[in-house]
Amino acid sequence: MITVEASDLSGVTDAVADTLQSENVYIASPVKGADGLTAALNDVIPADGSIAVVVLPADADYGAAFDLELLERIAREVPQKTVVLAIGDDVQAASTAIDDALFIANTNETAADGDTQTALVETVRQIAAETPSSPGGSSAGGGADWLLPVIIGGAVLLAAGGTAIGLLARRRRASKAITATDPVPAGIRLRVDRLRELRVDYANVPNNAVAAETAAGIDALASHVEQLFVRLDAKAGEDQSVLAEAEYSDKLARLVAALEPDYLLDLLTRPDLWDAPEERIGEVREALAAVTTQIVDNIKQVNARKGLLFQVSLDSLIGRSELRDWERQFKKNSGE
Repeated sequence: MITVEASDLSGVTDAVADTLQSENVYIASPVKGADGLTAALNDVIPADGSIAVVVLPADADYGAAFDLELLERIAREVPQKTVVLAIGDDVQAASTAIDDALFIANTNETAADGDTQTALVETVRQIAAETPSSPGGSSAGGGADWLLPVIIGGAVLLAAGGTAIGLLARRRRASKAITATDPVPAGIRLRVDRLRELRVDYANVPNNAVAAETAAGIDALASHVEQLFVRLDAKAGEDQSVLAEAEYSDKLARLVAALEPDYLLDLLTRPDLWDAPEERIGEVREALAAVTTQIVDNIKQVNARKGLLFQVSLDSLIGRSELRDWERQFKKNSGE
């Protein structure tokens, strides 16, 4: 096992892919308890080379455009049919061998309640059990199945053994390509992208605790929005995704309008130029927290296979005529 520091997405992908050409476990150096985790995983990973496990720190996918981007990048570059990935305590999986790998990973992540090792071990166990012809443990000789074409080929393939194995490996890698489709609807993605731009604006305000808290809140909201639609795509019917898109398209547009530099950021930096600045600031912060809380509740509902419930109204923001104007401007600028 090689351990390296997490960096940009391309750097992480390259480091992981290099290791997984010859091994089935990659754990980045910032991850604590790597030796014990490696031992636990090697006890359950099949010896046929069908499953790889990657464990990275929580910020490894910070530059990702969507939630499963790093998983998709890694899965395209490694020879294993299944990749189980933990980024912090977020457990994901992609597989060309079975259809419900991501569902298995999400279910075990929820059941483990923050115990990433347990979530990973159980995810590998279940995927190994469901994978056709996959031995459910690390018994000797388990890797013979993918070499069967070489054996059947007899003397012809033996004469060109190195070339044949290389071709097989390349074909298997090519067949693993995952469609890089963003599960977040285009309109919602526009709002998430704008939220991340605004987060930077708030984070750059010097010596302002409220701005720093707002930056953290915006980052959490953007991440949770992505996670909701990723899980809806993996676990729920299309009707639930449509409901969520309809619910959050307007709410996020209104919230983005309130977070724009001309409103909340100006209130924080020049409160003397506004009437009732504390009241206005409180309204936006309350709205940000309320939408985030509802989205987290929705994620839990998706995980529990329950219908989505929406209770946030943002009445205080609706009552501000200037925010209605800026909301229309946001929609105009985004082409809606």
